[in-house]
Amino acid sequence: MFVIIVGGGKVGSYLIKEFLEKDYKVHVVENNKESCRLLKKKYGVKVFCGDGTKENLLDQAGINEADVVLAVTGDDQDNLLICQMSERKFNVPRTFTRVNTPGNEKLFDWLGVNVAVSSSSILAALVEREVTIQDLSVILNKDHDKIELLRITVDGSCKFIDKKLRNIDFPLESVLVTILRGDESIVPRGDSIIKENDLLIALTKREYKEELISLFSGG
Repeated sequence: MFVIIVGGGKVGSYLIKEFLEKDYKVHVVENNKESCRLLKKKYGVKVFCGDGTKENLLDQAGINEADVVLAVTGDDQDNLLICQMSERKFNVPRTFTRVNTPGNEKLFDWLGVNVAVSSSSILAALVEREVTIQDLSVILNKDHDKIELLRITVDGSCKFIDKKLRNIDFPLESVLVTILRGDESIVPRGDSIIKENDLLIALTKREYKEELISLFSGG
């Protein structure tokens, strides 16, 4: 997978490390010259120094060949513009961003994923779950106001502790996006095991919210 990361700060650095470990091809666009030098030295990736909202710089970074663009600068307006250009001008199949300012989530509804991504580990997991996100976009584009993002902590009395996900009967139109276990982000698969105190990030329709929560609360 070829990923372009726009923004080489703390979040960008985390994502570079995550994707290189997965053997993804990674290019970085960063505005600060010193950060560009340090990123290139530390990770050995191609770094393009300049304003990530400029079409010519994105073109130089190889955006026409990119599978995914992640806009993780510290400016929500820049992130939105980068994603818009990537999708509409360069036809990038998938774009992701991070919302820096609470209340700006609606700016990103058009992306098809109604999630305010504030965690770099969740962002990394979303990129890897290609099929799930494509499926989710169909649901969310049709009825995004009825979809909720839930954070559920697995209670000690949950009957599914040490059980595989494939053996859990999830409510209709509910999707587990990622499992956070300490500092580890786990991409949910059929053989993934649920552990006590896991933080589950899930998307569900409002009418199934309580049912989904009760599955892991012991209720």
